[in-house]
Amino acid sequence: MDFVGNKKTVAFLQKSLELGKLNHAYLFAGPQGVGKTTLGKMFAQAAIAGKAMNLDVAFENKGALLDLILIEPETVEKKDVIKVRDIPIEAIREAQQKLSLFPYHGKYKVLIVKDAHRMNNSAQNALLKLLEEPNQTSMLILVTSEPSKILPTVQSRCEKINFSLATQIEIAQAFSAESGFANDIPMLAMGRPGLAKNMLESAEELKLRRQQRQQLEKLRGGSLNEKMLLAEEFSKDVARTLNTFNAWIWLLRLDGLSNQDQQVRNQTFQVIEKIQQSMTLLKSTNANARLLLEVLFMDI
Repeated sequence: MDFVGNKKTVAFLQKSLELGKLNHAYLFAGPQGVGKTTLGKMFAQAAIAGKAMNLDVAFENKGALLDLILIEPETVEKKDVIKVRDIPIEAIREAQQKLSLFPYHGKYKVLIVKDAHRMNNSAQNALLKLLEEPNQTSMLILVTSEPSKILPTVQSRCEKINFSLATQIEIAQAFSAESGFANDIPMLAMGRPGLAKNMLESAEELKLRRQQRQQLEKLRGGSLNEKMLLAEEFSKDVARTLNTFNAWIWLLRLDGLSNQDQQVRNQTFQVIEKIQQSMTLLKSTNANARLLLEVLFMDI
C-alpha cells in the first residue's frame, strides 16, 4: 500500500531529491498518526541511496537501512502503568558518534528522532551542536506532534515540513480493500492513516473508537446522574480521557461543519472550545479531575 495523504509534502520531498537540493536538517511537524515517521524513513532511504522515494509503506532498502539511525522515547511498564521516558542526552551523544562515521552504503548517514519533543533540554542542546556543525554526509530529521516544545534555536536550524490530516476519502480509498475494513473506519480515524491501520489490525482499537463515539452520544442526551457517573469514571484515567476528548473534538467538528443550522453550529463549536479548555487544565495543572469533568459534562 502506498503512503496515504499529504500529497503536497510528498511531492516537495520528491522534487528535492530529484534536484539534489537537500537540507542537512528537517523538522517534520504535524498531528500524530499522519505518517511523519513513515515518510521520514522513506525520504531517508531515498537520500542515502540517491534515488527517488519508493512510496510503498512496506518497502525497505536493506543497504540504505545500514546508514539510518532511529532514536525514539523508551516505553516502560511498571505495576501495569505504562510510561514514556524522555530522550536523554546519552542517546544524542551516541548518535553523534555514529554520524561522524563515513556512510556504509550511500551518500548520507541519516538520524531520525521520533517524538523529538521528548528530548530533555540537555539532549536538545547536544543536538544543537550537530546542527551548528553539520558534516556533508549527515542528515537529521526531527519528527514531532508538539513543535512548541522544540527549542527555538533547534527549530531555526531545521527546514520545517508541515503535515496535515488525510481526508476520509483518501483513507477510504487506501484501506477499503483491506481485510476487516468497516465503513465507519474512515470517520473514526480522525484523518490519521496510522489510526485507521491500527483499527484494521486490532479489534480492540476499533471497539475503543466506537465506544468513544457512543459515550459522546450518551453524554449529550444523558441525565444529570448519568453525566456525574461518567465524570467519575473518566477521572480515574486522565491519559485515556484526553485520548477520548481528542476523538470527541473530531466528531463534534464533523457534526458542526455538516449542520446547516447556524445556531446549532455555534453551540457545537462552543462545546469544542470548552473541551479544549478542560484538556489544557488536565494537562498543565493539579486541578481536581472529577470536579472539572463534572462541570464540563453539565455543559455538554
